[in-house]
Amino acid sequence: MRLTAGLLLVIVISLVHPVTARGLQATQADVQRTVWDGVYTEAQAERGGVQYTESCAGCHAPDLRGNTTSPSLVGLSFAFLWGERTLGELFGRIQELMPTNRPGSLSAQTYRDILAFILRSNSYPTGEQELESDRIDQILITAEPDPQQ
Repeated sequence: MRLTAGLLLVIVISLVHPVTARGLQATQADVQRTVWDGVYTEAQAERGGVQYTESCAGCHAPDLRGNTTSPSLVGLSFAFLWGERTLGELFGRIQELMPTNRPGSLSAQTYRDILAFILRSNSYPTGEQELESDRIDQILITAEPDPQQ
């Protein structure tokens, strides 16, 4: 009965005030998670660390700090380059351009695992579910939220 009443309410709202109904849909669609919501697992970051060492550390350094030709993947440099962008954007960039001697040569899962390793290296919290392709565009890279808000 509750489901029917709820459905009826949505239909009435959309008939009476279609702008309001569209506004409700847009609000729900625009809700994004952030890297602070635990968007990868520890096991995924562990796998990513192994792959990072094999495929990325030669240019970006074992500590992810980069060098004169490769950007740092941690700290303020990372936050400056990727803050307020989605993990999907970062994933796409990594997949398209890395490793530089064979871009796009790793599996999508390997690229996600490396991304999880980069997130862990930046002290973003782990979660219960692995980082997956279908959610990656909805996750925003942000500064640490203010605990008083």
